[in-house]
Amino acid sequence: MGNSSMDDISIASDSYDLYGEKATVQRTPEVKGSYPPHVLNHVASLRPMLKLMHARVNTGVPFSHVLVMAIWLGAVVFPAFYMTNAFTDPERFGYITASQLPFVYAFGTKNNVLGMFLGVGYEKINFMHRHSGRIVLASVNVHGLGYIYKWGIAKNFMEQIAKPKCYWGLIGLICIDALFLLSVEFVRKKAYNLFLFVHISSLTVLVIAMLYHYKGTWPFAYACAAFYLFDILLRTFKTRVSTAIIRPVPELGITRLEVPNINSGWRAGQHVRLRVISSGMGLIGWSEVHPFTIASVANSPEGLVLYCKKAGDWTNKLYNMASSSSGEDGARKVSVIVQGPYGGLGNCMVSSFSAAVFICGGSGITLATSIMQELIQKDLDGESRVKSIRLIWTIQDPSALSPMLPLFTSMIQQSVFTPVQISVFYTRAPTGKPPFTDDFFRSTSLTLSPGRPKIHKHLEQTISGTTYLNSDPKGGSANGLFVGVCGPVALADSVFAEAGKIDAYRRDQIGGVEVHAETFGW
Repeated sequence: MGNSSMDDISIASDSYDLYGEKATVQRTPEVKGSYPPHVLNHVASLRPMLKLMHARVNTGVPFSHVLVMAIWLGAVVFPAFYMTNAFTDPERFGYITASQLPFVYAFGTKNNVLGMFLGVGYEKINFMHRHSGRIVLASVNVHGLGYIYKWGIAKNFMEQIAKPKCYWGLIGLICIDALFLLSVEFVRKKAYNLFLFVHISSLTVLVIAMLYHYKGTWPFAYACAAFYLFDILLRTFKTRVSTAIIRPVPELGITRLEVPNINSGWRAGQHVRLRVISSGMGLIGWSEVHPFTIASVANSPEGLVLYCKKAGDWTNKLYNMASSSSGEDGARKVSVIVQGPYGGLGNCMVSSFSAAVFICGGSGITLATSIMQELIQKDLDGESRVKSIRLIWTIQDPSALSPMLPLFTSMIQQSVFTPVQISVFYTRAPTGKPPFTDDFFRSTSLTLSPGRPKIHKHLEQTISGTTYLNSDPKGGSANGLFVGVCGPVALADSVFAEAGKIDAYRRDQIGGVEVHAETFGW
């Protein structure tokens, strides 16, 4: 939409209604904009390195993560082996273990202190929680087994292990090994409650074991406890108990959950952790907590809205409970505990970019709907620089578009200054006749097509359209392209790959390309 120098001039912008009728809308001189400053998340001269940093070493693992982990490991390995022999002197590995444990706690907490300083959510740096945890696992076993081996050779194991500092050290070793064994992907997916219980209990006992094991570990134990208690305190302040309305959405295979009493306190793109208190969730269903991206904007009449996709036992029970409702409009009321918000876009302001593209799969549409609604409102208030908004949504069946159609048409019609284009793709042959007439999609703003989207093509079209608007002397300079992706890990990886294919000249022309990814998984 330009910059602050455009406050006193009229701005003409082309938009389209649902059926493609072109309309010219102008801001009057009385309506002044307050456009946010755009701050790059990297130095422009380093743009050529982005392709390398975003390159995937493995599924969901970018090179940038590998580089950070390698540097971290190198910083630990050097003092661990400098002028010592791990086979004869395991004591140093005890210090390595103690020094890394505060980072394990800090990287793993939901209210992440390090994330606050970095401006990112806990889920973005959780890979360092796992990496530092592996370092602790290796070092504590070298430390513990080293002493056990020495005591075995000296034939005084029972005498040594009877000492309080030694058996507390053994308890700490067992806690860390139990954490590892019950944190593997199979356990997390099949028995998440067991994983959670062992995590909480072991990490609590571990701090106590450190205090009784050796005085030199006390500062590290206090640091672990401080991070842990700070997280619990903030979780308590961020937790609200309320009544939610649940409805099944069969076309999408999701449960729509609305909490009208919670109507503020989050930013678009953030998520909450949800607990449902109902006998319909099973004997221990009340104990399970699951994260869901917020699909609505703050201060909306419907309150906080979540889309809970059927993806496991808990979400299937929630869907079945919503489906069995005999209440008005097929809705049912349940008690919920909502914790959050967490994550989100951090320091990134989407309204400061020149263009925004959202690429979503299935229930990942929640990220796009919340940010797009916020962008449209900011645009109407003269607080957005975005000149083009594009949504690319991939679903399995065309009928999945039906429940989202009112929201899509509403966004297209409300965005009177900035054109909104929504492209929906379905990947399976329709099971029946689609619930749309043959001439329904006459709009250039809303399309439905078979197959998978050509992401690179859509990105190029957005860049071309935005730079064309910027070619006007009054249009201001380009402030970058924001690309938001929400869906499976494979989708996020493909978007990063396609964004990396954008020509350097085109990247500079648009003012840079920034990709923000939210992925499904544990």
